[in-house]
Amino acid sequence: ISIDKDQSDGKMYARKIEYLDTRSGETEAMEDIDGVVLALGCQGMQSVVSGSPDLARLPVFSQAASLKGIDVISVRLWFDRRVETRSPANVFSRFESLRGAGGTFFMLDQFQAGNTGLWGDDIKNDDMGSVVACDFYNAGGLMSLSEEDIAKILTDELLPSSVSKFADAKLVDSWVGKYGGVVSWFSPGSFTRRPPLEGAGNDILPNVKCAGDWVRMGEREHGAKGLCQERAFVSGFEAANSLMRVSADGFKEHEVLPVREDEWQFKLGVEINREVMKFLPRFWTR
Repeated sequence: ISIDKDQSDGKMYARKIEYLDTRSGETEAMEDIDGVVLALGCQGMQSVVSGSPDLARLPVFSQAASLKGIDVISVRLWFDRRVETRSPANVFSRFESLRGAGGTFFMLDQFQAGNTGLWGDDIKNDDMGSVVACDFYNAGGLMSLSEEDIAKILTDELLPSSVSKFADAKLVDSWVGKYGGVVSWFSPGSFTRRPPLEGAGNDILPNVKCAGDWVRMGEREHGAKGLCQERAFVSGFEAANSLMRVSADGFKEHEVLPVREDEWQFKLGVEINREVMKFLPRFWTR
């Protein structure tokens, strides 16, 4: 990303982007751009900032590029029969075979009932068993295992221990993807280095915004604060709205729907906790 200073208002603006077309292997360029939304994770930010000296000179971007991510493993499993579960969304917890990772599994055949694309167009509906999506976060202890061993841990240990009927299901096919350091790591002390939604700010670089689950949204913060995918989704709309406010006239902002209000018993619990904490020292945070 190349940045120029506008002599009329003294602000900087992104004017040109160069990128590598991975299909052709050629370096492409886009000039006279109106704005940029950096919808990136930590590795993407590191790559863009290291290749953009103009951005690197701005502390907000160089600090964001210094943050690290955690390893994640994504697995898809196809079984020979349908396995019914109490809930289509589930969590693995306290299993030694996780090796320090956190895990989730989602029953895609329940979420997307009737979607033959889960198996392929050449498979008859009667032959379609359960399709399970499993993800491991903070998965450094599992990254060195082979794809077969990772699938085996799921089919022989984790899934049957969670839902006993998986013990009777036969694995038909599997896919494993390993992604090192790509997921946002909300480590202690990292908040001030996370990129703001407004980037360097409208007074400095108004046409570069940031989006993703790790951005600091400031006054535009959303109720989905603790939900990474939802927060990333919302931040994209907010970044686009912010960019359009400084680069276009008369546009209609995309409406961002708020989350529903907390139930009364939760609100009461929060208020009681707040009052108690006024007198109880927070010895665990020192």
